[in-house]
Amino acid sequence: SPKPSAMPCDAPKNNQPMKRKRIILTALLLAALWIMPHKTSAQFFAVRADALAACTGTLHLGAEASVADRWSVEASGYWNPIRTSALSLTFGAVQLGPRYWFYESFVGHFVGVQLSYANYLVGRRTRRYDGCGAGVSYGYAWMLSKRWNITVEGGIGIYRTKDTQRDPTVSDWDVEYIRHARRWVLAPSRLEVAVCYLF
Repeated sequence: SPKPSAMPCDAPKNNQPMKRKRIILTALLLAALWIMPHKTSAQFFAVRADALAACTGTLHLGAEASVADRWSVEASGYWNPIRTSALSLTFGAVQLGPRYWFYESFVGHFVGVQLSYANYLVGRRTRRYDGCGAGVSYGYAWMLSKRWNITVEGGIGIYRTKDTQRDPTVSDWDVEYIRHARRWVLAPSRLEVAVCYLF
């Protein structure tokens, strides 16, 4: 019968694609290991919380990913819910941007660029602001252990803001404005003392 004699001949042909896939996967893995930075800290991702923001009642969460030997990309979110009848510190903000590290990602000196958007109500409830802009910053990261570091960062940026002033005699549910104003503002883009956990 042709079938029994064909089975042994077909078996090597069926294994050839599997062997080829294993060779390709092994070559890709070796190439990835060769391309990866040969530094002592193999951390590629970090999450952080800002201690200075926590002192003002602001909730902050940041995430950062290493994309090259000395480059990382980070994103931060800020939210403050504090609001009373006399004073408001309510705001929400989002920042995105790259960082360049002078030694390697998550270690030592770095410079960063931030694109920001914020919506905030600071001061009396009759004034509301929102705006967007960009800034630059400088910082330093101290390694405490393999998984933990502390980052200090400060920066300045320019922002396009919109100032809306409301009639104080009108309730928050009614729409009645006294004036609108748009302006460019030079302001801090980042002021942070953060505790980071590295993956």
